[in-house]
Amino acid sequence: MTTKSSPSPHFADRLHMLAAELRTQSPEWADRLEQVRTEHELRALVCDLFNLSHTILSHGSYLPAPPTLPARIKAFISDNLHRGMSLKELAQFLGYSEKYCSDLFSKMMGEPFSTYLRRYRIERGSRLLRTSGQTLPEIAASLGFSDQFAFSHFFKRATGHSPMELRMRHIRQQPRQGIHPFRYSSSDSSA
Repeated sequence: MTTKSSPSPHFADRLHMLAAELRTQSPEWADRLEQVRTEHELRALVCDLFNLSHTILSHGSYLPAPPTLPARIKAFISDNLHRGMSLKELAQFLGYSEKYCSDLFSKMMGEPFSTYLRRYRIERGSRLLRTSGQTLPEIAASLGFSDQFAFSHFFKRATGHSPMELRMRHIRQQPRQGIHPFRYSSSDSSA
């Protein structure tokens, strides 16, 4: 294979057909495949897909080291948490079955997916409540909850305190941080 600066019409057609077939199984990989414009980019994608960069790349051709699988998993969850993350979405992103992804997740991350997601939402929610002026609906949306009430119920069951109790306790400990404790929505002008 030679590296070309622009794809031939045949190359582009084949990539489009492959992306269309791949889209049914893994939309994320299909999107990445559709963005390929050169054979070098295709090699990089295949290397990333199979983590074979040491085998496929020609001598003297270097790519940055791909992130580790746990780092990719953490980044995907962080970047997509607002969409209501599920094991099914993670499995599609990684290109694995849900069962295999569940087992792999537990092995790689040291805890089941549901435990990790619960802990991550609690930690991130707590941090946002303490350090941001975001409203409860904004925080709930960023964590993938349907509304502030679902978030409040989840948070209280997990921590024993409501989100507002945590925020108020933090405000009492940190005077005048600019956080509006009673601001419930961005349309509420009485904050």
